[in-house]
Amino acid sequence: MEKFQLLVFIDDDKPTNVFHQIITKKADITHESIFFTSPVEALQYFIDLTEKTEPRFPDAIFLDINMPEMTGWEFLDKFKELGITSSPVIIMLTTSFLTKDLKKAEEMAIVHKLINKPLTKEALHGLHKELEAAKENK
Repeated sequence: MEKFQLLVFIDDDKPTNVFHQIITKKADITHESIFFTSPVEALQYFIDLTEKTEPRFPDAIFLDINMPEMTGWEFLDKFKELGITSSPVIIMLTTSFLTKDLKKAEEMAIVHKLINKPLTKEALHGLHKELEAAKENK
């Protein structure tokens, strides 16, 4: 199975990011991962990418829902405004499955899935297989 080229993680919780770095490395499903603790900085990263002649967009974005600076939902609204045509797969991350979040994730075409965090190696492998199969079926 082919590895992802690039994954982006956006979560304001530093220990969660460190844990996800370890799990991602152990899962061995990507060549590179970038971790942001600030959704504003992550948004600027994507703005900067849109200004490049040959941008390298990630295969997937793992986005925390509840962040104080800007929620995951607010980030998505701003991200959609960028008009990125090769939009990466968006995986929303949460520590608790609230019905309103599940419903909102289902209603947003840009969101592929809502996953409980912290991520596990098995969850990453399952997601990798799922996305590879979807790519092959296109």
